[in-house]
Amino acid sequence: MFRGTTPTLVFTLPFEASIFTDAYVTLAQDGETVLEKELCDCALDGNTLSVTLSQEETLLLQCRCRVDIQIRGKLADGTTLASHTISTTVHRILKEGVI
Repeated sequence: MFRGTTPTLVFTLPFEASIFTDAYVTLAQDGETVLEKELCDCALDGNTLSVTLSQEETLLLQCRCRVDIQIRGKLADGTTLASHTISTTVHRILKEGVI
């Protein structure tokens, strides 16, 4: 993921994404939450959940360390779920700031 860009994170789930009644996509670095997106920020389509980050949001990420991403969700019956943590590299940009 590049800082200062607008990536869309797409997650393929083993079930229909529409069964979530609540969900969070959390991005953390060095064990601290940097950014959290709620279900209302996400698009659900079949078994995929996707969320687009803004330039401002990706500029919050530091390129000196990896970013961990996890989905947590709740179903109508009260069941709560969590995905495995996904870890990826945050790449630097040469022109800093929002364009």
